[in-house]
Amino acid sequence: MRDTTELYCQAMLINDSIVVKDVVMKGIGFIRNDTLIEDAMDFSYKNFYPLTAQQEVLKAFLFPSSVAPSKRFDISEDDRNFVLQYMSQLPTETWYPPYAKDTAYFPAYGKFLMFGSDRKEIPQNIRIFNKIGNAYGYLIDNAYIVDFDNGIEFMLSAVIATNTDQIYNDGKYAYEKLGYPFMRNLGKLVYHYELTRPRPRMPDLSAFRIKYDQKPE
Repeated sequence: MRDTTELYCQAMLINDSIVVKDVVMKGIGFIRNDTLIEDAMDFSYKNFYPLTAQQEVLKAFLFPSSVAPSKRFDISEDDRNFVLQYMSQLPTETWYPPYAKDTAYFPAYGKFLMFGSDRKEIPQNIRIFNKIGNAYGYLIDNAYIVDFDNGIEFMLSAVIATNTDQIYNDGKYAYEKLGYPFMRNLGKLVYHYELTRPRPRMPDLSAFRIKYDQKPE
């Protein structure tokens, strides 16, 4: 049994020094306190993390030697391996906490690219190291996808807006109809291209073969 003793606790920090240069208004209405406000929603403070920057951060974490020392994470190798494990470990492999027992968490849960909302098993030769996001009708996936059997690796990041009625914060978004199918098909398209693309050099993927949680006895 794992020790769950609390080692450190810190109150939430808020950076109130950020000042936006441009006002960004979106949509034709939004819900606030259960009331429809028939006006555009202010997204000025919700657009600070460009997709290209997200991929650069993932690249710096996965491949520290490929970026300048100033852009590398100040993190121990053990801690880095810990993050890599839980970034790629599936819910059905996770016993601490016991997500594997919760049927709401299917194997491809949170792996938008290549799998969308599919509930089928992910092939054992494929691992996806990624960070997702979904809010206000946007779906984001920032991923590094590995196929050990075929010697394939690629980074792919994508975002799609699925708010077809332009009303924000109402929880009515086309994730299932538009978002997940787009992400799944985009991931598969790139994957199948990588399967057939000539490769003068095969990648060494040994650093990403990770030992995952085992079911308790």
